[in-house]
Amino acid sequence: MTSTAANTRESSNDTIVPKSPLECSWTFWYLKPDKRTSWEQSLIKLIDVGFVEDFWATFNHLATPAKLASMRTNSDYFFFKKGIRPMWEDKANEKGGRWLLMCANQDNKLDDLWLETLLGMIGDCFSSDSDSQPLSHFVTGCNVSIRNRGHKIALWLSEGQNETVIREIGRRWKSMINLSSDVHIQFDLHNESASGSSKAVRYEA
Repeated sequence: MTSTAANTRESSNDTIVPKSPLECSWTFWYLKPDKRTSWEQSLIKLIDVGFVEDFWATFNHLATPAKLASMRTNSDYFFFKKGIRPMWEDKANEKGGRWLLMCANQDNKLDDLWLETLLGMIGDCFSSDSDSQPLSHFVTGCNVSIRNRGHKIALWLSEGQNETVIREIGRRWKSMINLSSDVHIQFDLHNESASGSSKAVRYEA
């Protein structure tokens, strides 16, 4: 298949309709922790998506987070900008951190929270016309962690020092996924979380 063919689709009347490109390309990853292998060896790259249609085709094919939770399957989905590995050690992440939403006992809301986060990322919804620098520039990816002890959704940032930028991204994320004011998210730095520092939690929103 040529690249031209891959970037088009047929409509109901057999006319060729170009696909809708995303602002940037993204990669879906999957992780199922296995004590017999390293974390990195358990990480599986699923697919790159650069078009809206490819995003939906992939998303609709994957088991939902709630489905994985119902199977008591400890696993993670990651969704990162193409070229960035979902690891603290990646150069795009190493000086940054993550906003973290705890989703204990919220299996019924988990799928919606995850989808709204994904749509916000591919729709460039973290930026606004009033920004001096688009805040989406600082967002590297997100992930959902399915665990028996409680699920988590995290938004990963390349920035770990600019409090104004970090807090504003957290505020916009909460608004994007319709979190009520009594639900809090917390931001921690990757390097402090990795070292087990008690100061890992820097901000709350």
